[in-house]
Amino acid sequence: MKRTIPVVLAVLALAACDDEKAKPATVPTGPSIAPVVVQASAQAAGMTGGSTICRVYVTERDVAKSALDAAPTDTLQQRRVQILDALVKETCN
Repeated sequence: MKRTIPVVLAVLALAACDDEKAKPATVPTGPSIAPVVVQASAQAAGMTGGSTICRVYVTERDVAKSALDAAPTDTLQQRRVQILDALVKETCN
């Protein structure tokens, strides 16, 4: 009787380990590529390891240029593109 309880517990422990599902070799993670807008903006500026603020300015400039293409007579948007161009030129170069 003294050996019966430990033997039963050992058998139960081994049986519990056998029903575990196989796990994949690698754990899935998030996407390994940068968002398309940031990636395109960085390529447009010709920088691969630029600072975060430069990437933000370049992205904003690209968005402003796209909006200017949609409304070429918008003087406010023209001024915004000029300011962002100056910021990128001064800060990132």
